[in-house]
Parts: sequence; C-alpha cells; structure tokens
Amino acid sequence: MLLLATPPATPRRERLARLERPLLLAGLALITLHLLDLAFSGSATSVLAVLIIVALPAVWGALQPRMTRPTRIALAVPIGLLAVGFGVTSHGLHAVNLGPDRYDVTGLLFIVGGLALLASAVVAAAAPRGPRRALWGLRAIAWAGGAVVGLILLLPIGVTAMLTHAPRWPIHERTLGVAHEEVRIPAGGGRELAAWWIPSRNGTAALLVHGSGGSRARVAAHARMLARHGYGVLALDLPGNGESDGHSNGLGDNAQPAVTTALDYLQSRPGVDRIVGYGVSMGGEVLLEAAAHDPRLRAVVSDGSARPEDADKALPPHGMERVVRGLMAPASRALAGTRVAPSLTPLMARIAPRPVLLVASSGDPAEIPTNRVYARAGGPSTELWELHGVGHVAGVRRRPAAYEARTIGFLDRALG
Repeated sequence: MLLLATPPATPRRERLARLERPLLLAGLALITLHLLDLAFSGSATSVLAVLIIVALPAVWGALQPRMTRPTRIALAVPIGLLAVGFGVTSHGLHAVNLGPDRYDVTGLLFIVGGLALLASAVVAAAAPRGPRRALWGLRAIAWAGGAVVGLILLLPIGVTAMLTHAPRWPIHERTLGVAHEEVRIPAGGGRELAAWWIPSRNGTAALLVHGSGGSRARVAAHARMLARHGYGVLALDLPGNGESDGHSNGLGDNAQPAVTTALDYLQSRPGVDRIVGYGVSMGGEVLLEAAAHDPRLRAVVSDGSARPEDADKALPPHGMERVVRGLMAPASRALAGTRVAPSLTPLMARIAPRPVLLVASSGDPAEIPTNRVYARAGGPSTELWELHGVGHVAGVRRRPAAYEARTIGFLDRALG
C-alpha cells in the first residue's frame, strides 16, 4: 500500500487531539442527563427507554476511539446542533424571558452538552492526521458514509427533539388586541398554566387550545374572532409551551390534566354558564379526547385534527416518511415518559349527541381523509367542513369571512 508523507504534527494540534475524547464524553453525559430528566418527568416512565437513553451514549463513547474521523464528525455535528438548537429555543428562551425554573436546569446543560459535541467535532477535524494513503476513493466513500449515518440519525432524532422541545418565543400582550387578563392557573406539583382570559358577554366561554409547538399567541386571531361575538375565551398554553410550566409534548400525550384544570377554572368563573372547546391542530385533538369523557364541553370546533396513528391508517405513508413516522411517536413517548394518546376514531361516538364541527384543509394530504373517518364515527351530530386549496389551519387567515361565519354560526346553533 502506498503511503504518502505527512507534515509532522505540531504540539498544538497534538494537544487538540487529546481534547476530543474528554469533550465528547462530557457532552454525552450532559445530554444524557437531560434526556433522563425528560423520561422521568412523565407518568409512564419506561425502564426500556431509560436503558436505551443510557446505553446509546455509552456505546458511542466506547466505540469512539475506533471510529474513522468522518464517522466521528458525522455523529457529533448533527447531534450537537440539535441539542444546541432545541435547547436554546426551548429552555434558553424561557430562562431569558421569564427566568429559569427547575425544568430548565438540565435543559441549559443540554445546550452545554451540544456545544461540547460540536467542539469535539472541530477538534477531530483539526487534529493531526495519520500517514496518508493514496486511496482517495476509499476516503471519499468514508466521508459519504459518515454523511449518510449523520442524516439517518438526524431525521428521527430531530423530529423527536422537536416534539419534546417546544420553542418558547416571547408572548407580547399587545398581540391579542382585546381587553383581557393574563392569568396563572395552579396545576399541582408547584406548576402553573399560563393563559389569556377574555370575560364572556353571552354566558359561554370557549377553551381555546393551540397546536403542536405553539402557544396562545398562535391562536390570537381565533380569540379575537370569538370575543367579537360575545364568547368568553380562555386561551391556554399547554404544559411546556408558551409561558406554562412543565415539559412539552407535541403529540398531546400529556395534555389531558391541563385541559381538566382549565375546565375547572372556567367552571369557577362568574358569568360562565356553558363551556365549549375550540382547538387548532393538536389542540383540536386533545379537546376531542377531553369531550369524550368530560360532558362539561357542550360543543367542540376542531380545526386541523389528525392524530398520527389515525392519519397513518387513513393515508398510509411510504418510503422515508414511513420510517420517520414509525420511529417518531414511540421515540418521543419513550423520551417524555408518556402513554400513547388514544385514537380519536372510537372516541367520536362518545361525544354524541353533543355537536362537533371538524374543519379539515388540503394542506396536509392526510388531514381530509382522516377527518372523514372521524365524521363517520361521530354520526349525525358531527359536521365536516372541507377547505380545499388552503394550508393546514390557514382558513382563519386565507378565508376569514367564510371561516368566521361557519365556525361562529356552528357554535351559535349548537348552543341554541
């Protein structure tokens, strides 16, 4: 085998090379600590999930000395970027805007761990190389293989991180543009739920719930629309979203206790005789689930609901989408320590005869087929409004007059 001479390594580069492994191990330890915190935060912590969370970094650390440089870099860069990105937008922003709480402690360490992994990749790239072999083709294959490994890891891990780390962008009170109160609702365990409360002028209050990764600021247009027609509005931040305490879950698996707490709050408000639910995307899903077992919800408007398991049955995914979706839900639930939220299809009949309006758009190919299944399961008391040529939950913006007339008209008729 032909070996090519390489320039002698400088002492500085040799010192850098010795830093790679300590940086990697420190980064893996901090990231593992945060993932364990998430896993133990839920009510259904999985022993298998905990073992996997501990085992994968341990195996990575053990095999690192034997990995090629491209593989080491391809593993450290995407995982490091994910930890930094989601750690900053979720825990970092929350700590800066509202002050750190106990849920942010390991989240901030998650950021440090990601930075340590990125530093280990930089050190690996800058460290001295061994004797150069005139095998450029094999080197190219090694780098390409490392890139593929990184991509395969990035997709499911990235989606899982997104579902368990909602961005905590600042919420400005002027966003709503309607007279309201900013309320904090005790939720047990020292936690509080943040919300906007607009008093009712017609005796009815709507519990308004945002979608995955959102906050009450994302449903401000819906709140203004309801308030124009006299409805009271409690625009709620789900746990770990917006300004509410706790860890987020983009599948809505941990939302039911928060919904129950919000309904208790509305029931205690003077001037509220009836309660309806109005949910957007995942918010619609959790309200439909709540209505199936809580008769206090007299009617529900659900815009853009499609639980992943139900959507996969209505329109089965293919190729890489099937792989990512197949890994996404189990991984995020194992990481968050939550039980699987039930399919909405069998629950729809339990809501009847209370009225339900399902709004489905063509922006997501599975949304209309899934809601057709829900509508059939719900029976005569369930209406389906299909919005073609409109993006996911974009009806309130793209067709505001028709959207307001249809949804408010439905609520007015439902409450008689």
